[in-house]
Amino acid sequence: QAEVDEKGVIKANNFHHIPLEELVERKAEWPADKGAPIVIYCGSGHRSTMSMTILWAYGYEDVLSLKGGFGGWADAGYPVVELEAVQSS
Repeated sequence: QAEVDEKGVIKANNFHHIPLEELVERKAEWPADKGAPIVIYCGSGHRSTMSMTILWAYGYEDVLSLKGGFGGWADAGYPVVELEAVQSS
């Protein structure tokens, strides 16, 4: 959470901020359609790869981990916003 507070998030449609350690307990927030596309990211890609594996184990088929993670996205100059801006929209 501290990383998100410090650096921000990637604004996207249907955005959900779910830390890896809360992923399984927050299954109710996962898409009902197991074929829906899901893109996961974290700071560097390590935690998102673990999250992707968990979602695959639960039968989700179209799950991707953002290559390079948040850092790669931000370093490429793509926009980021504060978490509150995404949660309130």
